[in-house]
Amino acid sequence: MTVWMILVAVLSLLYLMNFMKFDSLMSNVVSSKLDVISSSIETSIMKAERLGIPLKSATNVLDSMQKAKSRDENVTEIEVIDNQGKIVFSTDKKATGFINSDISRRALKSTDKNWNLSTEENLYSGIQIFDSFGNLSGSVVIVYDKASFYSVYLLVRLHLLEMTIAIFLFFAAVVFLVIRFGFADITNVIKLIQQHSEGKDSRSLSVTKGTISYEFAKQIKQSQEMQTRVAKELDDLQDLDKGSSAKKVIDHD
Repeated sequence: MTVWMILVAVLSLLYLMNFMKFDSLMSNVVSSKLDVISSSIETSIMKAERLGIPLKSATNVLDSMQKAKSRDENVTEIEVIDNQGKIVFSTDKKATGFINSDISRRALKSTDKNWNLSTEENLYSGIQIFDSFGNLSGSVVIVYDKASFYSVYLLVRLHLLEMTIAIFLFFAAVVFLVIRFGFADITNVIKLIQQHSEGKDSRSLSVTKGTISYEFAKQIKQSQEMQTRVAKELDDLQDLDKGSSAKKVIDHD
């Protein structure tokens, strides 16, 4: 049971690691696709900057964002934020103020120009924007709905679970057979010790001649016979002592 519990713990860890690896792989694949969208928006922003148009007044950037969003139905929102995390442009007209702090931190503090952040529901991806002096001026943020590949996730989870159970059953059977037959002699020795400590007759356990358990049972039997012989001799000495005492009393009388 101990070996089985260790096996379950190891396989559970491998299951989790493989699923996390798959999630990372899927995120990277989608991020690569979103990098193309981010780059096109960055190009529009750079064009506006070279023309001396302030970012807030660059209407071509918003048009570019709308076109980019229409390329993929799973892209739910695209935003451009400044270096403080404030939303400058958004495909959602209701979006104002500052973006989520976790997303803003990843978008502006990441050491990679192309960044991504994966949550349970969405994948956030984008590209950092730098001015002509090389200073960070903001970032593009693309929100991708992960519901589109939930069916793939469920299928992968099912396959991983099936493989994990199959591996567990195989190795559980191997462990059982190894312990049952490979360590049978040791198991018999343990049983002999338990029976001896409980005062039971060790002869009730069948052992094969020539094994360790057979020799151990033999030693136990010899020990029991010696104990019986010693106890008998002590009883004989006590009887002899009582007989001598009684004879002395009679002679005295």
